[in-house]
Amino acid sequence: MSVFRARASRKYYDSHGVSEADISQASWQKSFFSNLNGSCVEVGRLEADRIGVRDTKDNGTGPVLVFTGPEWTAFLAGAKEGQFDNL
Repeated sequence: MSVFRARASRKYYDSHGVSEADISQASWQKSFFSNLNGSCVEVGRLEADRIGVRDTKDNGTGPVLVFTGPEWTAFLAGAKEGQFDNL
């Protein structure tokens, strides 16, 4: 990981209330519907009521999107209602 990317990640994590340790210590889970080819995402519960989402093809070294509990709940509700079906 480049120095710039590492700094950008730390800044993003700090602004979302998590640390790199929170990311590395999270218990990550793939969907049961994931393909075996590695084209899927993992979700992990982070500290401080945060949820992380990352791409499995990065083998745990790529960026993690961080959501608050309410943001994650709203996203899941929208997905279940089909709000993203046209994407």
